[in-house]
Amino acid sequence: MKITRGRPFVEQITYAPGLQTTNDLEAATKTITATVEATGVGNADYSAALTMAAPSDARLVVQQIMARLSITIDSMTAGTLYGRVYVDAQAANNRLFDLSWTTTGNKLAIQHTTAATLATIFALLKDGAAHTFYFFFWVNAGNTVLSVVQAWEGVGGGSGAALHPIALTYTGSVSLAGYMERVGTGTFDVYAGVPLNQNPLGLSQYRVWNLNAVSGCLMGGDSATIGMHPPILVLTGISLMYSGFTVATDISYIRDIGFLLRSN
Repeated sequence: MKITRGRPFVEQITYAPGLQTTNDLEAATKTITATVEATGVGNADYSAALTMAAPSDARLVVQQIMARLSITIDSMTAGTLYGRVYVDAQAANNRLFDLSWTTTGNKLAIQHTTAATLATIFALLKDGAAHTFYFFFWVNAGNTVLSVVQAWEGVGGGSGAALHPIALTYTGSVSLAGYMERVGTGTFDVYAGVPLNQNPLGLSQYRVWNLNAVSGCLMGGDSATIGMHPPILVLTGISLMYSGFTVATDISYIRDIGFLLRSN
């Protein structure tokens, strides 16, 4: 009996969230003398709106958004400078950073948001709309002079964060190519893979090699490419994994990524 096969169905999904940044919000210097946190977003020391693109295909799901904060303290007579950053509202569930510093210099911090960590903020940042970051500073006494106030956000990973920033739900053959960059000074690893219980070949969890093709690519500087060719067969989907950050205040973000899907 002759069996005639039809042509396979091929489609492409692309996503380019890139890096969103407030740039430096302080054009010169600002002296902080308030001894309590101001009330109301209209009284914030700084504010800026950022927009993170959402995937256009519902099968591609953002699972983690990273944020990074940079503050430069030029001088301080205060014993402690306090700083908080909120998204859209001055409320506990909207608080992205809650920090304090006791010395001068450049201060860096990162935070990850997921459905389980800072869930209210994560739901806002991933919806594809503009959201405003509000910055509040105060001191215990005396004053503090600031010269840099900047924040970044991106779909990606960082030290101590959850490991899978995006996931694709699909059954069939998948290949991918993407470009990741970092904000900071260190290095990191990024892989594409599938959960072990979704892997019919029993290969190592989240680090998949198939037909002698490496599906993850080791980062070697401030950027990394990742590719998976030839395609692998997945049962329910595929995700990215970050690991190995050498600097705790770095974040890596997905500049752009594309998936080629093939089913018979």
